[in-house]
Amino acid sequence: MAAIENFSMQSEKLFASALTKHRQGNLVAAVADYELFLRHFPDHLFALTNLAIALHFLQQPMQAEKICRRALAIQPGHGEAWNNLGIILGGQQRYEEAIAAYQRCVTLDPAHDLAWNNLGLALSRLDRVEEAVAAFAQSLAIRPEHVEALTQFIYHKMQLCDWQGLDVAITRLQRLSRLDAGEINPFLMLFICRDPVETFRVAVNYGQRVSKAAGAPPTVAGVRHGPLRKIGYLSADFHPHATTALVSQLFESHDHHRYEIFAYSSGPADDSPVRQRIVQSCHLFREVGHLTDQQIADLIRADGIDILVDLKGYTRDARSQVLARRPSPLQINFLGYPGTMGTPFMDYIVADQTVLPPAHLPYFSEKPLWMPHTYQINDSHRFIHPHAPSRKQVGLPEEGFVFCCFNQSVKITPDIFEIWMYLLQKIPNSVLWLMAFHPYAMKRLRFYAETANVDPTRLVFAPRWPLDRHLSRYGLADLFLDTLPCNAHTTASDALWAGCPVLTCPGATFAGRVAASLLQALHLPELIVANLEEYGQRALQLASQPALLPSIKQRLHAAIRHTAVFDGKTFTRSLEKGLEMAWQRHQQGLPPAPLLVEDDQAESFGCYR
Repeated sequence: MAAIENFSMQSEKLFASALTKHRQGNLVAAVADYELFLRHFPDHLFALTNLAIALHFLQQPMQAEKICRRALAIQPGHGEAWNNLGIILGGQQRYEEAIAAYQRCVTLDPAHDLAWNNLGLALSRLDRVEEAVAAFAQSLAIRPEHVEALTQFIYHKMQLCDWQGLDVAITRLQRLSRLDAGEINPFLMLFICRDPVETFRVAVNYGQRVSKAAGAPPTVAGVRHGPLRKIGYLSADFHPHATTALVSQLFESHDHHRYEIFAYSSGPADDSPVRQRIVQSCHLFREVGHLTDQQIADLIRADGIDILVDLKGYTRDARSQVLARRPSPLQINFLGYPGTMGTPFMDYIVADQTVLPPAHLPYFSEKPLWMPHTYQINDSHRFIHPHAPSRKQVGLPEEGFVFCCFNQSVKITPDIFEIWMYLLQKIPNSVLWLMAFHPYAMKRLRFYAETANVDPTRLVFAPRWPLDRHLSRYGLADLFLDTLPCNAHTTASDALWAGCPVLTCPGATFAGRVAASLLQALHLPELIVANLEEYGQRALQLASQPALLPSIKQRLHAAIRHTAVFDGKTFTRSLEKGLEMAWQRHQQGLPPAPLLVEDDQAESFGCYR
């Protein structure tokens, strides 16, 4: 009897040890303890489900699924196992199967708020946005203070342009964000929040959660002596994507005699031309999507990367726990995420003094590498199809002023849309040309137009086209109307590159100042206004006085050729200079500090279309 009791105590300690290691993020050790425990108790449901989810996060999806299905074979009615199976299947992009697993979970356990939230996320991946909103709402009905579900609920309602009750939900989120323990995704807040203090607080909380999950080492790396030689880029977007459309020429323009360029691709592989440009421009292009965060960090460290540039931040499919493990002496936040990551494991952010003015430094954990023109690199090889469509071919009327905004629907807010309707009321025969969003979003916008006494047919929706053809249709638009609190980013540079003026109203956050950055660098300050009232009046002035826009377009075309905004080579030289300045401080054992890169104007710019 004593031997049995002793064995029982040892097994309980083993299971407790596994749980402790699991919670601490030491998954490899936790898996070893779970497996040892299961040798003696092979049907222990909690050990099986915990082991399955640990294996999932260790990038062992097939084994994780096998273990989870083993638990379900023992007890088909175990709701938590169905939730975990959904997580495992979703991690393999098997979203239909994941949805079925989550639905089984909430059928068995209707009060499982996390499963409802996970169901919403999986539905969103398949663009089933209306159903996703309903799932997030159900999660909130069970736990009203579930801030992740609340953030997702607001974001997806904004995607649908369903603004009913949105003010109340946003006010609630702002209240809860002050108590947040890192559940709120900072990226989603960029579309919601107008206050840099709040975006900083949310990023700091989320960053602490990332560091804790990573079991992060000390955030200050030791000094690495010698010249800057190896520059690495981490991203899941080395495929047709807005970020990659901008950054391709960067890889081609690096000084390959001076630097070795590494790319770490954690996203899907394809044979797209844009991906091939990057692959061919790297010293080494590594596929790391199948690796754990720790394995990626170890690989970057083994490669001897001096400066690691992250192109994802907190956007979808980011691997921020890699960065939390500090695999490189210096780590840079650039381009993919327009804001601070709020963590000490990121040293610098590539910026300019429009998107990140000196007065906003207290709201950033990173120190700025201030570029001389604009922080946004552009690709001067972006091709515009030479055969532009006619108005009739794209559904526009033959006559009349064309306002356009090809931003995502989530960026359209009620106050901006109210101004747009005012403009349509004031300018006879004008139309508003938008992207063809989710059908429900288009239906809602037409409803709001009708409510504002505007003929809903004056909203014209453009289907998605290949980039070269999409750029060619900008020639039919007269003026691009920007959004707030989140501006057009790649969309703004698309419009400007194609010769369409962009009218913007800068906000208080990085994400709300991007279009102003581009316009400032193109010497078109008259398209930057101080507030939304002036935004409406300036748009009305430009649309009602035919002599104004042609001269602006003429100056824009000249600026495309004679400024550095669309010259990827010049930008790359400036970035390299900034990285060298940061590396020099590191060599001297000095902490990161704001660095201003001087303007090295090229004798001629290699921009062509």
